Amino acid sequence: MTESKPKVVLTMQPPELVDKLMNDAQWTRLDAVADVDRDVITDFHADGVEDQIKDANYIFSGWGPDARIDVDTLDRMPKLKGIAAAAGNAWRLLTPEALEEVKKRGILRSNSGYVNGIPVAEYCMAMILMANKDFFRAERIYRERREYINREVEFPTAGNYLKTVGLVTASARIGRHLMGLLKGYRMRVLAESRSMDAEETASYGAVKADMETVFRESDVISVHTPSLPATRGMIGAKYFKMMKDGAWFINSARGAVVDADAMIAELRTGRINAILDVTDPDEPLSADSPLWDMPNVILTPHIAGSEGTELQGMGENVVNELTHMIKGEPLEYAE
Repeated sequence: MTESKPKVVLTMQPPELVDKLMNDAQWTRLDAVADVDRDVITDFHADGVEDQIKDANYIFSGWGPDARIDVDTLDRMPKLKGIAAAAGNAWRLLTPEALEEVKKRGILRSNSGYVNGIPVAEYCMAMILMANKDFFRAERIYRERREYINREVEFPTAGNYLKTVGLVTASARIGRHLMGLLKGYRMRVLAESRSMDAEETASYGAVKADMETVFRESDVISVHTPSLPATRGMIGAKYFKMMKDGAWFINSARGAVVDADAMIAELRTGRINAILDVTDPDEPLSADSPLWDMPNVILTPHIAGSEGTELQGMGENVVNELTHMIKGEPLEYAE
């Protein structure tokens, strides 16, 4: 008699997200090691869910469901052994009290934060290269003039050779990956980081620097600061005024870490430029924001993180981590 496979239940919102996270090959791999209930749970408190989760051994989560798992729901999952999230964290699936219970019970948790950070770093790398090449202004004036553009005259300071790139909050998930990408280019990299010392920073080909140095010396500044009460509005007028004429400010992290009024005031002078994938207080950006009409501002609709085929990278990670959990192997991205 063959041993039954452990049961995996799915939870995410919207439920059709699972079809973007998983391809046929990934389903085949997961089905080989687990009995997967593909009826996606969007609310653990909904009618009928109790029967669905009572024998669950593992949870495959994406963006959070309508209601988080509380202690009562955990009690209705006595066989639960692990949670693997196709998202930046698994703990947000749980209420604070349920998280403490999960820790007491030794339930494993894994997330896809690092994997989701890869396309963010790639986005920033692309924006850095194009900003230094003065790509955005070149495209605009070529379209407007519709004639020969003498690049040596129009773009005397363009190019990536010997430019300085500054990273604000060089994090484990994104900052370090971006430094690895930058290492292959002929640029100087400054990294402001609370989690890396000078030696580790140097191992990525970068120089550890404070915020003032990053803003004063960089041709392009890329922000990777999480949104926390302590970081809200931390990049204010003081730093924007330090930036070199013609320098670029890239924010793919969180809009709340920037003092939006101070940024807009400096952008209005035309002295600096910005590439904004995130904004605050509005996201999407309000229709009457002055940022829409500034020629020195590039706006993208929060696309730096995983989208399209990149979502399957997180699905692949969850399949890997669930397989490790089931086989009793070490996790790559344990919480």
